[in-house]
Amino acid sequence: MVITVILGVYMIFFESPKQTSAINPEGARELELLNTFITKVAEKTKSGPSKEQAYILNKAQTAWKQDPFVQLETKKVEVDTGPEPVLDARVQYTGFLQMGDKRLAIINGMEYEAGDQLEPGGFIIRRILPNQVVVVPPGKNKKTMILPMEETE
Repeated sequence: MVITVILGVYMIFFESPKQTSAINPEGARELELLNTFITKVAEKTKSGPSKEQAYILNKAQTAWKQDPFVQLETKKVEVDTGPEPVLDARVQYTGFLQMGDKRLAIINGMEYEAGDQLEPGGFIIRRILPNQVVVVPPGKNKKTMILPMEETE
C-alpha cells in the first residue's frame, strides 16, 4: 500500500504531462464532413421550397371547412316499410347443442345454425345462446327479436 501511495505522488507531482495534439486526424475528417453537411443544408434553404413543398404549406395554412374532431349528430330518418313481421307464437326454442365452435338451436323440433332461416315467417337466426336465440326479420328492417328457451318436461 505504501508503494502505491509513493507511486501516485511521484506521478502527480514529478512526471511531466505528455503533449497531446489539439487536432486529431480523425476529428478533422469528422469536422470536415460536418461543415459539408451544414453547407448543403444552407444551400437548400436559400433556394426556397419546391413546388410540392409550397403546395403543402399553402394547403396547411388554409382554414378547415369542418373541425375533424367535432362529432356530428346524424338524424335518423324513419322509413315506413309496411307492417312489421310478427313471429308466430307456435315457434318454440326447446333445445341447445354445442359441438366445438358449432352451436345448434332446436326450434319446433328442427335443428338450426346461426344464419339459417326459420320456416314460419322467414326469420333469420343471428345468434344462438344457451338460454335464448336472437332472430331478425327478413328484408331491410333489422329489428331483433328474442326467443327464450322454453323448458319442457
